[in-house]
Amino acid sequence: GSGKSTTCMHVATALARMGQRVGAVDLDLRQRSFARYLENRRACLDRAGLDLPSPEYRDLPEGEVQDARLTQAVEELDARCDFIVIDCPGSHTRLSQLAHTMADTLITPLNDSFVDFDLLARVDPTTGRVKGPSIYAEMVWGARQMRDEAGLKPIDWSVVRNRLGTQALH
Repeated sequence: GSGKSTTCMHVATALARMGQRVGAVDLDLRQRSFARYLENRRACLDRAGLDLPSPEYRDLPEGEVQDARLTQAVEELDARCDFIVIDCPGSHTRLSQLAHTMADTLITPLNDSFVDFDLLARVDPTTGRVKGPSIYAEMVWGARQMRDEAGLKPIDWSVVRNRLGTQALH
C-alpha cells in the first residue's frame, strides 16, 4: 500500500531509459505486482510494435531452498545487467531479509502518515518522541551489519515520501 512495486517500476524503467541494462525480480510471490507491471508493459509494447527500453524480468528458478533461488536469479542477472531492481513484499520474509543484505541501495516509499512512519521508528503517541527503531529499521541495520562483516560497502538507504495527503497540496 505504500507504493513499493510502483516505485520499483519507475526506477527500473527510468534506468533502462537512461541506457542501463536493468534486471528485475519480484519477491512478493503471492501478489506479483511488479512482475505483472513488467508483463503488461511488454505485452503493450508488442501489440504496438514498439521497442522501448525495458527491464529484463526474471522469475525465481524452481527449487526447494528459497535463498538459493534468489541467489541464482541475481547471479544470472548480474552477469547481464548494470542494475538489478528487487521488489520486496511488505512483510518480513526470509527472501526479503536476504534481498536487503544483497542490496547496495534501498529505496523505501512511505505514505504521508504516522502509521507508515512507525515502519521506521517506534514513536510515543503522547510526546512524539522516538522510542526506538522499528522492526523494519532493525532488519535494515542487521543487513548493514552483515555487509560490513563481509567487507562490503554500506547500504545507501533512501526513504521516499509518497502519496501526499490533501493538506500538503494547499
